[in-house]
Order: sequence, then structure tokens, then C-alpha cells
Amino acid sequence: MSRAVAADRRQLTEAQDSAFDWHGRRLGHDPGQLRGDAELVSWPCMPSVTALRALAAATPEQRRRRQRVFFGPSIAIRRSIGQGIHDRLEAAAFADGQISPEDETWASRHFPFPTRILSVRCRQVRSHSIWDLSVRGEHWGLDDRDDIMNVVNIGSLHLAPGAIVTVRGNLLILIVQRLICDSGASGAAGQLAILPTPFSVDSGTGPLHGASGLTGRDGADGTDGTAAPTAATWLGPRLTGPVVPGACDGRDGGDATAGGDGTKGRTGGASKLAEITIGELTGTLTVVATAGRGGDGGGGGDGGRGGHGGRGAPGQRTLQGLLPPGRGGDGGRGGDGGRGGHGGHGGIASNIFVSLPPEAAGRLRVLSHPAPGGRGGQGGHGGAGGAPGGHRGTDGARGRNGRTRPAPPVFVNELPVEPMTAPAEVPAPGAVPSLDTRRGAPPSTVLATSSTTGGERQ
Repeated sequence: MSRAVAADRRQLTEAQDSAFDWHGRRLGHDPGQLRGDAELVSWPCMPSVTALRALAAATPEQRRRRQRVFFGPSIAIRRSIGQGIHDRLEAAAFADGQISPEDETWASRHFPFPTRILSVRCRQVRSHSIWDLSVRGEHWGLDDRDDIMNVVNIGSLHLAPGAIVTVRGNLLILIVQRLICDSGASGAAGQLAILPTPFSVDSGTGPLHGASGLTGRDGADGTDGTAAPTAATWLGPRLTGPVVPGACDGRDGGDATAGGDGTKGRTGGASKLAEITIGELTGTLTVVATAGRGGDGGGGGDGGRGGHGGRGAPGQRTLQGLLPPGRGGDGGRGGDGGRGGHGGHGGIASNIFVSLPPEAAGRLRVLSHPAPGGRGGQGGHGGAGGAPGGHRGTDGARGRNGRTRPAPPVFVNELPVEPMTAPAEVPAPGAVPSLDTRRGAPPSTVLATSSTTGGERQ
């Protein structure tokens, strides 16, 4: 056991140590096997909402207070769609909601519910490193879109300066008896980041960003005009065949085809409900929360170039008379540019409940950001007309930007926190994120009297 872990172990009070053991036992873990930094992990599948409810750490009073704020504006607006059923089931598991027979029938397809439970008495996260708690469905052979319950029971958690604990797209129950945050000389406080799934969870397939449209095909060049057949004589050229009307004129160039349309960006990843219970907070902690940015629409393909007109045959002087030159063919029309794909909508977000001693609330910084929609793809350029005189194709229309969705509603001791007004950059898995306010937006703090204003598949 390292010195830092041993120190953390000594910093647990007898009550905190006892509370950790109690949670371990109720979650199915033997506290006697959790000495030092030893971990226990189990993978149960919970049979019912009642069983999920038993995993949460909330007291009956906390559940009643959560129920009063659970269906804020950004959650209530989706009550009539499938996500609304998820919300009502989560209210039953984490708050004091009741399940209707219709919702219970619909929910039966999700049970038994895959769950990962992790217990560790002492854990230290090194400076500027990440402890990613996320679990993916591959352990159970599930599709990425299936929800997973992620339960983490910790005695002492020590975050060195700039350290981050994150979860991506799991339902989270995090219980920490003592959380120690060192900011160091740099002032980089530890972070707890509730981030979206690292893939889209809409009904589509493929990458997050839309594909670009193909470039249109060029029109064929017109053939040149054909001179009348002649034979040379001492007196000059002599026609050897009939003069075909129009044969000396160049043919018109072919029209080009339009560029292909860009495809739509996919919906950003969803951030899921989290219950975070902290028995004691030493230092300052930043909680960051956001759903995923929508994918950008693909650019429209450029239209093809119109074919050039064929050249007219030159005039001819023959023994039978003067033949005028042929007319050059007209250039073909350039193809229209393809339309840009529409941007995908930002991901949806669920409630986050943070419980900690009231006197520690002033040392909790909350940055809950909206999820921006993806940018609409640029329309393709119209193709050039063929020479001479071919008309240029029309530029394609730009795709619409995706819709920005509200920030995750965050409640500290069942009191709402005002969300950020600007989005945040969501780092790729494994990267050290630098999640903070953008565009000069001020940091959010716990406001006891404020109201919440907003809340790929492989």
C-alpha cells in the first residue's frame, strides 16, 4: 500500500469507515476483502426497478425532495416520447416516483438491468490524470445503446491537482465518504465530469459527422464539325461526295450532372442521470456536466463541368463553289452543387443530484453546459458551363444547423443550480480534458434560491 493511500486510510474517521463498510455489504461486497487499495467488482443484473432503487444512497426525505424538482422544463417536455418513460422509471429509482402499469410493461424489455458495482476503500488519482469509471455494454454482449447502471462505492478519494474522475453515458451512483481535492500551486482543482456516451445513440448508423456528397460528372465535349469530302486536282479541290447539311457544324457539349447531397450529422451522445453522495469534502471540487455535440452535416458535392462545344469545320473553296465554315457547338450546362447535410441535434441530458454537507456547498463549483447542434454542411459549388456560352450550375443550399439542447439539470442538496449559457468542448476518451467555461461565460455556483433554466452507436 502506497504512503498516499495509507494516509488516506488514516484520514477516514471511524464513522466514515463504518459507513463505507455498510454500503459495501448492502452492495454485496465483503469489507474484509477491501483493505488498502484493494478493489472488488461485481456484475449483477438487477431484476426490477425496485432492485435498482435499493442501489441508490438517497434517504426517504431526499427522495421526496427530488421528486418535487425531478421534472423540470427540459425533462417534462419529453414526457410524451420514449425518453419520457425512461425519465419516469428513473424518478421511481432515484426519487419518489410511481410507475404506471403501462410504463412497467414497456420497461420489462430492459430487465434484467445490467449493473457494474465497484468498491474500493482508498483511491488516489494522480495529478492531471483521469480515472474513467465508464462501462460499455460489451461485457454483457449488449448493443451500445442499452443503458447500464454504474455503482461506485469509495471510502477515501484523493484527487491530486488537475485530476479528473469521469463517467461517459452510464447511469451513475457514486458514494464517497471523504473526497480530498488538492489544487496545488497551479490552482487546478479536481474535477468530476459527467460526460455523454462517446457515440451517438440515435436510430442511425455510422460516424457522427455526415459524409460529403460526390462530385457530379462532367459533361461530354461536343464533337467537331466534319468538312465536306474533297479530292485534290490541278485546278483545286473537287467535291467527291454530297454536302450533308449541318455536317460541318460542331456538336453541343453535354450537360454535367449535379453534385451529391451531403448526409445529415447524427445526434450527439446522451448524458445520463447521476447520483453523487459525498460524506465530507476537503478542498474545492468542480463538477462538469454536458451532453454531446451534434455531428456536422456533410458538404454538398460540386457540380460537374459542362462539356465544351465542338469546333465548326473551316470554310472550303472547291471547284463547285465556296462552302462556308461550320458553326461551333454550344457549351453544356454545369451541374448544380449538392445540398449540404443538416447538422445533428445536441444530445439529451438527464438530472444530476449531488448530496454533500451544507457547509461544503460553497466549495463545490458546477459547470453544466448545453449541448450544441452540429453545423450544417456547406452546399457544393455549381459546375462551370462549357465553352462557349454554357451556363454555370447553381450552388447548392447550405444545410441547417442542428438544435442546441439544454444543459443537464444539476441539483445540489435538491436545490437547482443555474446552468452555463455556452457549450464546452468534450474531450475524446483517454484525453485529459480541459473543461471550463467558454466565450467568457462566468463560472456557475450553487444558488440556493435560483431556478433551473435548462437543463455512436458503433
